[in-house]
Amino acid sequence: MFRITRRICAAVLMIASFVWLAAADELKPARQNLVRYNVDIHQSSVSGLSAGGFMASQFFVANSGIMSGVGVFAGGPYGCARGNLWNALQDCMSAPARLTDDVLMQLVRQARDFSREGRIDSLNNLPNKKIFLYSGTLDKTVDPAVVDKTREAYLKMGVIPDNIAYKNDLRAGHAMSTLNYGNSCEEISRAPWISACNYDAAGAALQHIYGALHPPRPETGKKGKLIEFAQRNFVEPTDLSPNALAERTNLNEFGYVFVPQDCQEGKLCRIHVVFHGCRQVYNKDPQGVDLDAGGTPYGLQMVLHAGYNEWAAANQIIVLYPQAQKNKTNPNGCFDWWGYLGGGKETYLTKDAPQMKAVRAMMKALSGK
Repeated sequence: MFRITRRICAAVLMIASFVWLAAADELKPARQNLVRYNVDIHQSSVSGLSAGGFMASQFFVANSGIMSGVGVFAGGPYGCARGNLWNALQDCMSAPARLTDDVLMQLVRQARDFSREGRIDSLNNLPNKKIFLYSGTLDKTVDPAVVDKTREAYLKMGVIPDNIAYKNDLRAGHAMSTLNYGNSCEEISRAPWISACNYDAAGAALQHIYGALHPPRPETGKKGKLIEFAQRNFVEPTDLSPNALAERTNLNEFGYVFVPQDCQEGKLCRIHVVFHGCRQVYNKDPQGVDLDAGGTPYGLQMVLHAGYNEWAAANQIIVLYPQAQKNKTNPNGCFDWWGYLGGGKETYLTKDAPQMKAVRAMMKALSGK
């Protein structure tokens, strides 16, 4: 009887997930400015994949005073690259043995120094925060042992062990795991870097961060709206052209935010920020093929199909999707997790980092705080 019930539940979940896929594709963005909603800013959270996972850790630690938790999918410790591209490509991706205990302690000490200087929030905020970590066993891009180091680093920062959840037993490659959207789960690394693994990574992270949540539901126009907004409004100066915005901040022309109907109606909501990975640039071909030469833009696959909006629609969570852009110094459109934007020593790890500052301004526009 139990087996039959499990099969029925699995079948219902599979049917529902196909309904969600159709509903997601029907959700069209409306271009408008960000407006203020009734938001508890201290219930904010953040997550990200790959480069976005590194960025999520940076943003979380820097703004821990308003954060409930973080989800790091195939990402490394705060400050892992130490402001150096070589470290980023080696220590933080393929050679985690170089992230020794001494290096991790160095990163923690640096964070404490930043905290004392007021460049990031106090590390005393961290012990009771919720950390969700994920690594596929087949990941050849960011070695799973790098994510092991992320767990060690958070423990050294004082996070309570029971507050760290770590999913590291799924035969998956370098991708965001979903119920049924994307490549086969065992695909090592290929666009769209989203894989159908019968595992809802976004939902697992949100449930760990926020505790018991209502079951996800399709994010149709009746359940919420998708807003496309100009990201230049959140940098200085605010009148930059798309090309100038990309050159100065590596931010794309538009960002996106999913706002549940409950939030539109004034109910108390919270914000979750999602950082995409390298090459998941909505208006560029992920393989680097020029669009005029037959390239196909990545589109809004991470925005529509990563799995966040279904949970958000049922649980009064506004989901903010900042968008990066490619340029000569950042040809893959990664968020700045190794310091390519410059701006002074280790600025990229602090609240004054251009991208971090812009995203926090977006949150303020949505919350008034």
